[in-house]
Parts: sequence; C-alpha cells; structure tokens
Amino acid sequence: MIFWRIVDNKFYQVNEVEKLGFEQSEGLRIPDEYLESQQFTILRMAHGIGDWGIISAMPRLLKEKYPDCKVYVTSKEMVHSLLSYSHNNMEIIFKNNPYVDSFKDYIRGEIFHDHYRIYEKDNPNVPLVEQILKFWQFEPNEYVDNKPELYWSDKEIEIGDSIINETVGSDEFGALLISDRFGTQCGKYDEKSYNSDTEKITKVLKDNPLPYFYYSFKQLRDTPFNFINKALDLRHMDIRIQLYIRSKAKLNVGNQCGTMQTVSRYSEVYTAQRQFPIGGNFIKDEIYL
Repeated sequence: MIFWRIVDNKFYQVNEVEKLGFEQSEGLRIPDEYLESQQFTILRMAHGIGDWGIISAMPRLLKEKYPDCKVYVTSKEMVHSLLSYSHNNMEIIFKNNPYVDSFKDYIRGEIFHDHYRIYEKDNPNVPLVEQILKFWQFEPNEYVDNKPELYWSDKEIEIGDSIINETVGSDEFGALLISDRFGTQCGKYDEKSYNSDTEKITKVLKDNPLPYFYYSFKQLRDTPFNFINKALDLRHMDIRIQLYIRSKAKLNVGNQCGTMQTVSRYSEVYTAQRQFPIGGNFIKDEIYL
C-alpha cells in the first residue's frame, strides 16, 4: 500500500509500506507548529460510511483538548478532486455535528489524514481513532470516550420517532443488517463463513425474539433469517433516518458492517466478525461473534 502526503490539495507519494502509520516506539508525532495553528482538518482515505463513522468522535475530542481550535471536514467536492471518488459519507456522518466548523473544498498546507497513526506492534485491535489521536499527541486519558457518535436534527428525530411509533409503538425492537459481504471472504462466497455467520446471527435473533427493522442486500426471504418478526424494511429509507432508528434499537445484529458499528454508542451491536484480527476497525464494547 502507498503512504501519501496531501499538501495544498495535491497528492505526493511518500513510499510503499507494509503497514500504514508509525510503530509506537518510533516516537513520531504531529508537528507542534500544526497544533499551534489551531486549524485542524479531518480526512479519511477510505470511503465507506463505517470508515468515516469509526472516527466520528474526533471533532469533539479535538475541541475538548484544544477548545479554541477550528475543526474542518473535507467536503465531497474536495474528496472527489483529490481521489476521483464520489461519495457524501463524510456528510452523512458529520452532518449536524456541533463540533465541526465547516466542510472544506480546499485546504492550504498539510492534511494529516488517517495514514498518520500510531500502531502497537503486539496489539492489532486498537481502534483507529485512538491510533490517529496518539499521533495528534493525545494521552490515553484524553480519548477514553471515543466510540462513534452521530447528531441528528430535530426534523430527523421527529421523522425517526414517527416511523418507530407507527411500526412498533413503545415496544422494544431490534435491527438486523445483512450486507453483500455476508458469507464471503476476500469478496467471494465462502461456505465456511456463510454457515458460521448464519449460525451466530441466528442464535442472537432467537435469543432476542423482538420485532426487527431490517436491511438486507437481497430479499429477506432469500436469506436464512426470514423467520424474524419483521417490523419494517429499511432498505429504501434515507440513511441518516436508518441510523437514527438503529440507534434506538435494543440491539443491532448482522455481519461485520460499518453501518452497525456507527451506532455502537447507542445500541448493543452483535457482529459476525469477518476480519481476523479486526484491526483498526475494532470498536470497544462491540460484541464480536
């Protein structure tokens, strides 16, 4: 993989590396003069909702450590100009976040993106947000509360609550997610993974007989989970409303997917693990099956 620098909205290839970031013992950290500028930019070089979601506590933690700082997130236009990749997942995750000052189309100077991280050689399962914040000269006691966080508008909350109330009333409910990576390894169907994931997810569902809001990459009847008490199909719903409903669920269960990880602050999340070790995608208190 390639380690990149970004300066004045331009890419510069540094070198090819086996592992992104710097080993803890190297002692490399973000330059003091950058911290003194109090103008901070957040950028991920990966593109999924979960890729951005797992670092979503960064704006708050930066503001808590540096109360006078400005926190910017790169806009979808900037990501497209840099990476030729179009998505708005940064807006899905950081929309309405009171700790984000603005989305930026252009940043002068260096961007210390997620390749700048401090990893532990003997402990792969350290949350990526902790690895990044170590590079940003945070001490462990300054990033204890780093699980993903989302902020919804009053209108989004009104819509989400209305859907919940119309569907299940005041009853407890769960949320199921079966993504297109269910039962796969390296992008291909894997029978062992399929059978293992089916068994693990089925057990959680049967141990928790609730009505389930659900999302499945194909019709639920064509999956092993058609037996659930179906509350509502989320598939064609606005993603932020989906996330709000998931945040109100007693539990979320499914195969490893960033959409579930993003609500792990608010709901118990049961994940049929696909990566071993899970590495920087590790989330504290997520329940790995």
